[in-house]
Amino acid sequence: MATTHSISGEPILDGRYQLEKRLGQGGMGIVFKGRHIFLKTLHAIKVILPDLVGNDPNLATRFRQEALAAAAIRHQNIIAVTDFGVVRGTMPFLVMEFVRGKSLQDVMSEEGAMPPLRAFELIQPICAGIAAAHRQNIVHRDLKPLNVMIQDGVPVSEGAKILDFGLAKIKSGELLGSFIAAQTTGLMGSPFYMAPEQWSDEPPDARADIYSLGVMLFQMLSGEVPFKGSSIPSIMKKHLTQDVPSLASKGVDVPPQIEAVILHAMAKEPKRRTASADQFVDELRAAMAAASATLKRTGETAEIDPGKTLVSAPPPAQPTFTAKGSTTAFDPMAGTISAASLEQEQQKTLFAQRELAREAEAKRKLAEEEEQKRKA
Repeated sequence: MATTHSISGEPILDGRYQLEKRLGQGGMGIVFKGRHIFLKTLHAIKVILPDLVGNDPNLATRFRQEALAAAAIRHQNIIAVTDFGVVRGTMPFLVMEFVRGKSLQDVMSEEGAMPPLRAFELIQPICAGIAAAHRQNIVHRDLKPLNVMIQDGVPVSEGAKILDFGLAKIKSGELLGSFIAAQTTGLMGSPFYMAPEQWSDEPPDARADIYSLGVMLFQMLSGEVPFKGSSIPSIMKKHLTQDVPSLASKGVDVPPQIEAVILHAMAKEPKRRTASADQFVDELRAAMAAASATLKRTGETAEIDPGKTLVSAPPPAQPTFTAKGSTTAFDPMAGTISAASLEQEQQKTLFAQRELAREAEAKRKLAEEEEQKRKA
């Protein structure tokens, strides 16, 4: 059986890529820094472990879907996928552009609550990338700070890169062709950022990504996610039933015009939500202009300026929760993600597996009790 060490003795992948360094490893595969041996171009190369492919036939399909989705968009704010292949018929690999930088999660953890203009600077290119995906009828479904890289040495407008389309829903028949999408069950996303409809069997559309953008903007401005909890069900209940908390309740002072943009994006019902990523940016830009005009009319000296923060920025709260029966805490504001580990696997698979295991255990106990009653 192939193991995580199987390719250690294969520094040349598929006869074309020199594997220079292991950058990171997740539950699904390994990410290497690699170089094309003929073109000398640098890449991040994600390799799926053969034993996992054998255990989950949908895994390879989802991996191929990730390559198909990212390659189809071709936008400066989407991580570029340049190649895809399978080694020895059992080990798929995905070749991406290599991004030197930090994840948005790292940036948010370092900076804490951000002034509105800084938040706008970061969210605008993310919206541009998501809008490009939606124009191709691709819904990301797992948009979160961990899945956005901020490249070093270039303007944020160019250097913000959305990655990990492993959960993307491709709705275009032209793109799918004869490709059969993986059948997925359980949670599809990351609980802190999931739209209400993602917690049900209702198929999400592009507006699920808009909800996630609203969560991310809330987190940028306040330093923490809007809904936290000690378990997945408690987080789910809040997304489904509770109003979005005010930014003031998080200890920050943000103009109401900007807060209204978040509330519109995070409406519980998709039909009441901001219709598109482009509209989200337009509303935010207008809100910032209106807020600035209001401050000038009232004679206040504060400005919506990156160097003059409107928010009283406390140290960023770190929302964590531990799945029942586990000692691992999942924290969207903790950990370090660099280009080295840009392909860390989504938490959703682990969440779903744990939930299914708990359900199975409950059913087993119920069956035993019923059997005992029958015998009695």
